[in-house]
Amino acid sequence: MTTTDRQQEATPRVALVGSPNSGKTTRFSALTGLRRRVANYPGVTAEHAIGLARGRTGADVTLVDLPGTYSLEPLSMDESVTMQVLAGELGQDPSPDAIIVVADATTLRRSMQLVLEVRARGLPTVVVLTMLDELKARGGTVRMGALRKALGVPVGGIGGIGGIGCIGGIGGIGGIGGIG
Repeated sequence: MTTTDRQQEATPRVALVGSPNSGKTTRFSALTGLRRRVANYPGVTAEHAIGLARGRTGADVTLVDLPGTYSLEPLSMDESVTMQVLAGELGQDPSPDAIIVVADATTLRRSMQLVLEVRARGLPTVVVLTMLDELKARGGTVRMGALRKALGVPVGGIGGIGGIGCIGGIGGIGGIGGIG
């Protein structure tokens, strides 16, 4: 067992869940320093990736990058991997301690069913909206406070690949790690 393996076992596990092309893997890469392949076709992230991220509080958090899914009712192999990881039924990996739902703000309506299904699992959850800069360029906005109130979970947002803005709300996962 490597030092990194031991570190990951001792840290809270946070799963990144969201629809395909929502920005999960880009966020995972930015937070862990690992580089994952990103593409727009099924099967690219058919496995989950695990990496360590250092939160604002200085504590490590184990991030789990899951394949994209539109629902927690699996219809494909990719979606089945996501469900197995969330249930702690894949290999030796335990289920996550918290979930970050990554949702593309330009297609937010498509992500709402997934957000509600994740929330129903009862784990600490936050929603991170990506592509806020693109939404703004299209003349759209998101009322974060209203969305937070409607969903009953912290909501934060970022824009673009460079991470314009902040991942506000991530520290709201029951204090797990203070990633941001």
